[in-house]
Amino acid sequence: MIIAIDGGTTNTRLTLMDGRRVLDRRKLRVGARNTVRTGSSSALSEAVRDGIADLLAAHNLREADIAYVTASGMITSESGLYELSHIVAPVGVNELRAGCAKVSLPEIAAIPFLFIPGVKTFSDASSAELASMDIMRGEETELIGLISEMNLPNVTALMPGSHLKIVDIADGKIISFRTSISGELSRAAAENTILASSLGSAFPHVADPDYLRAGFDYAEAHGINEALFKVRVQANFVRKANADQLYAFLMGAILRDDVRSILSGGSETLLAAGSDPFRSALVTLLEGSNRSILTVPEALAEDAAAIGAAVIAEGL
Repeated sequence: MIIAIDGGTTNTRLTLMDGRRVLDRRKLRVGARNTVRTGSSSALSEAVRDGIADLLAAHNLREADIAYVTASGMITSESGLYELSHIVAPVGVNELRAGCAKVSLPEIAAIPFLFIPGVKTFSDASSAELASMDIMRGEETELIGLISEMNLPNVTALMPGSHLKIVDIADGKIISFRTSISGELSRAAAENTILASSLGSAFPHVADPDYLRAGFDYAEAHGINEALFKVRVQANFVRKANADQLYAFLMGAILRDDVRSILSGGSETLLAAGSDPFRSALVTLLEGSNRSILTVPEALAEDAAAIGAAVIAEGL
């Protein structure tokens, strides 16, 4: 058995695994951001310590029953529990295993920790072109879980959320990827610009497809900046759209460049992972393209990072 930690910026998830089977989970409302704010990792360390102890007690387990505590994501960054350098793509299971660091953290648990590296697309920043430079932490482990469970060694994975990762996978390896901050940008535009008075607290779980496409088409014809201001124009003068529909228009405009990037290359098969509303929005905007689009089942999306960690740990 292992306990898999998926560390994010604001939350950290612990999953108890028996092989590739999920037994239990704990979600901790602490992450790398707490370390950045305080300059100390003590809050994160204490939360992980208590989360591990809680999982063990709930299943009447001892620390000796757990082979590893695996750790991926921001918990392996300078703001996490142990900083681990990125490894250079192409990267598959074997490369991730080779890049893992086995670390003792007795102040948290007597179980060995297995930190899983992030991935980067360049080896030497001083000589690389900016367009070819990108980084990820955590998505690589989630992707191993997805392609293992869905048997998809050749695919372009779409991983939307606060950030969107577009990841090209061939022969089971991460070959290249690129990142946009479209999710974060849409929230920033909706909450911290003149558009806030038009949108209020709107954040639809599923974006209205007609308004989504209208925002995309307007940005395609007139550019994203002009399209965003049309949210205010519609709110003040057209008045037939509600706030959720106007938010969908905004999303369509902001996702326009992402859709262009997705269709500029990669596999003929797209795998839509990540979270809504951006996952379903991308699927809607990509309908009618010449790509085959698969969607990750909700249950697998929830457990993919933990399953990926189990797959990596199997060979160690």
